[in-house]
Amino acid sequence: MFLITKCNNNIMSKDNQSPLDGFLGILKQQHEKSAENINTALYDDIVNTAEVLKKTEDDAVSTEAVASLRNRFKNEDLNQVTDIFIYCQRFLSENDDPLPMASQLCISIGKLFTNENLHYAVGKVYSGDETESGAALSFLGYLALIEQHTFYVLNFIKENFAGFSQNNKTTCVFQLKEILPDNEIAKQIVVNSGITRYELSFSTDIDSSSKPITFQTGKVDGSFNAGMEELKPKRPWWKFW
Repeated sequence: MFLITKCNNNIMSKDNQSPLDGFLGILKQQHEKSAENINTALYDDIVNTAEVLKKTEDDAVSTEAVASLRNRFKNEDLNQVTDIFIYCQRFLSENDDPLPMASQLCISIGKLFTNENLHYAVGKVYSGDETESGAALSFLGYLALIEQHTFYVLNFIKENFAGFSQNNKTTCVFQLKEILPDNEIAKQIVVNSGITRYELSFSTDIDSSSKPITFQTGKVDGSFNAGMEELKPKRPWWKFW
């Protein structure tokens, strides 16, 4: 009798749960599940280095900290860096800090990547999880800043662009326009995409017939680029690393 009563109370508890509590519960489950997929020791090393960088304005200290971290990863499975970047983008990224320092450090470690590690990141682009897929494609876009990875990444994007989700296509185009404005392959991808507005759509329900939520933040024109220039730091982080 006690077990039945306890079960019924649990059911009542779920039925009376507010939508906000339910949403927060889902986020907690996602967080716990994602945490299971990363190497927490390596993640902690990245986060701790990020804290050092945030507290110093000395370029020499920053350079040494990044070099030390990269050296730490030389004997590690570098595929884990892709997983950590995705985790950082999912749980550390905010509107006013879309690329947190920990994510930037993952990109820096990407200098150590071989083609095999790039293949792993590419596989994540085809994840059924839209957030994971978008973060993986974004990671590859930033890795294109590293000279030895530029051709691989841009060729992959160019050859497979048509198969990306519409949201991934849009974010990819704007990312390339921002970080590789003078690269001929990147410019070709942007032009061929035909995308001129930053619009992202998200379904309001599991039901595919539900009306998407669409965000419009600007056009790919002079006024948009001027706004982007105001948001950029005087010396982009990738110039240091």
